[in-house]
Amino acid sequence: MSGDANGSIEVVFCAIDFSQTADLALENSIRLARRHQASLVLGHVVEPLPVVSYPILMVPVDAEVELRELASARLEELAGTIRDRSDRDGQLVVETRLEQGPPGRHLVDMAEQAGADVFVIGTRGLTGFEHLLLGSTAEYVVRRASCPVLTVHPTDLAADAPVGTVIVPTDLGPESIEAVDVFVRVFAGAERPLVLLVFADPTPPYIEPFQHQALERWGRPDVRKEEIDERMAPSVARLAGAGFEVETLILDGGPVEAVTKLAQAREVDMIVMTTYGRSVVANLLVGRTAQRIVQHAPCPVLTVHASGSRDEGDGGD
Repeated sequence: MSGDANGSIEVVFCAIDFSQTADLALENSIRLARRHQASLVLGHVVEPLPVVSYPILMVPVDAEVELRELASARLEELAGTIRDRSDRDGQLVVETRLEQGPPGRHLVDMAEQAGADVFVIGTRGLTGFEHLLLGSTAEYVVRRASCPVLTVHPTDLAADAPVGTVIVPTDLGPESIEAVDVFVRVFAGAERPLVLLVFADPTPPYIEPFQHQALERWGRPDVRKEEIDERMAPSVARLAGAGFEVETLILDGGPVEAVTKLAQAREVDMIVMTTYGRSVVANLLVGRTAQRIVQHAPCPVLTVHASGSRDEGDGGD
């Protein structure tokens, strides 16, 4: 993060593609920037036009130049609207960035150049896909951005309601505390949402049909719960020490299904979780959990890369 030693949020970066989901992401960005008196940077990338051989689809040679001019004008118009609103609701510094090329890579670069502390992006833009797909711009950003990424879905609620409940999943590893730290930074001095600190305890497939009877016979349930509670204790202490009410939950099943079902049942407002991506292989084995939760969650998801785990592979979108 580019903020001071206390981890303040000074720059919020929002990816803009002028879609309805981008509008929702923008509202979340404005709210976050206001909460922390941070500057807001709007970034847009003009994508290369496809090369086609059909005359009816032919475009002028200078079409990309014209598209860049149109995009620049629209981006500045959007920024001007936010500045006008800021004059009424309180000053908000708004900047714009415009690039041309593969959107994922350029958006990540723009955010890093802007010193972004949080990156906000919609999962679906103008492509019409129902879910976040491997290779999409949003998925690329979740894997590659060096700062926490807040992912907003088309069906998420408007950003004007208070954040009442947040799920923070944990795998009990030392990196899990990093998501807790980011949560504390994001909500410092603002709302005090209830935190559901969740561990999903997957059961080996063979004993799943009779897991509770077997574990009770073996005298293991209480021992297992005590062990999990003990490993959750540092995160609980960090959250409670920052003034947040914490509820710990141990759920049966894999983390994707357990977390998304809980989010629906409790009507949570956000999920904040650590993700990993040391390499392509690690990303497939470990980071896939975070990506699938981003896909299916019924609320915005803030993903936080574990230290040193950002996927540094090359390639575009």
